[in-house]
Order: sequence, then C-alpha cells, then structure tokens
Amino acid sequence: MTAINETLSIESGTIHCRCGHAFGPADENYKLQTVVREGPVQNAGPWVDPHNMGKDLFVAREYFCPGCATLLDVEIALRGEPILWDVRLAQPE
Repeated sequence: MTAINETLSIESGTIHCRCGHAFGPADENYKLQTVVREGPVQNAGPWVDPHNMGKDLFVAREYFCPGCATLLDVEIALRGEPILWDVRLAQPE
C-alpha cells in the first residue's frame, strides 16, 4: 500500500479511501468517481471573493467519498469547465 495523503492510498493499482471504498485504477482521475457538490466560490471560505466580483463565472467543487462522505478535495473552477485532473499518480515500481 502507498499512501497518497491521510485519506487516499494506492493498493494493487487501485485508489482507495481510508474507509475501503475503491475509486478505480490509479492511472485515472479518481475525482470522476466521487460525489461532487458544486456551489458558489464562497463555499470554499469567507475570504474567497467576499464581494462577489466573480459573479457566476466561477464555482467551488467539493469532492466527497461515496462510501463515507469524507471531503477529499476542493477546487475553484470556471463554471462549465471539466473536472480538473490536478494530481496524476505514478505507480511505484
């Protein structure tokens, strides 16, 4: 087992949550297998665009494990943009 962070790990080529939920192959974007909540950027915290200057151009995306509802990641993105694949994992040799 290779730990990615305190919540995710790779075991036998598959990404797992600490609850045991499997997200799929480590060479794919695990975020595509999560529960996603999309809302205003202010959901990411009160310091994010407090004057609403971005209007509806940007959204906050929160990614949760479908097995245990642990928050796995948060990203700010342009509304309508595809899910960001920001962490690409290499298999240990």
